[in-house]
Amino acid sequence: MQSHIKIKLKFKCIIGILDLERNKSQKVVLKLEAKSTEFLDYAELCKWLKQSYKKQKFKLLEESLEFVFAELKKLYPNLSYLKARIIKPKIIKKAKVSVCLEKNYE
Repeated sequence: MQSHIKIKLKFKCIIGILDLERNKSQKVVLKLEAKSTEFLDYAELCKWLKQSYKKQKFKLLEESLEFVFAELKKLYPNLSYLKARIIKPKIIKKAKVSVCLEKNYE
C-alpha cells in the first residue's frame, strides 16, 4: 500500500532570531507532503508537528524543517518522499517569508 498525504497546518509558536520573535508566539503555516509504503496517520502527524514546534522553539526556519525531516524519517522509516514549506505570513508587511525543503528517499 502506498500512502500519500498532504497537510496544511496553521498554528502559533515561538520561531525566529529577533527579540520580538523569541518573546511572543507568531502565526506560521506549515505545508507538508509525504509518501510512504506504510500508512501515514495525518491526525497523528498534525498533532506531532504542532507539539514539536511549540516545544522546540526554533530560531531558524531552515533548522525547523531539518529537525522535522530527521524525526519523521525515524518515526516512519518507510518514507519515500517528503516536502515541507514553513511560512511566516505576518513577519514583514506585504510579504510572506518561507522556506521549503524537499527530499526523495528512494
